[in-house]
Amino acid sequence: MFTKLDWFRQIDWVSLQEYEKNEQAFAFDKASLRKELHIITSNGHVLKGFYAIRYLFLRFPLFFLLGAFLYLPFSYIIGNPIYQWIAKNRHKFLKRKCEDGSCSL
Repeated sequence: MFTKLDWFRQIDWVSLQEYEKNEQAFAFDKASLRKELHIITSNGHVLKGFYAIRYLFLRFPLFFLLGAFLYLPFSYIIGNPIYQWIAKNRHKFLKRKCEDGSCSL
């Protein structure tokens, strides 16, 4: 789903399944990867969950305004719990796309 929003191909997408098959320079805990989205920025910073989503939204033309809004001070107070709830309940939203604890977005 996110690849369709990445009109300018700014993101190098690696699925959880691909990541688990290959040795990577960044070794993440599998349980953490299954709980929330992880992003490694071009300057090497690791962003997770809500912070990863707002980073992505700034790069997607359709979500740019929402992404900019999510960078307002204290937006994480509301944004982080919403992200956590969606991530925890993603199996309900993506019933046919979830296998083995991970969901294809």
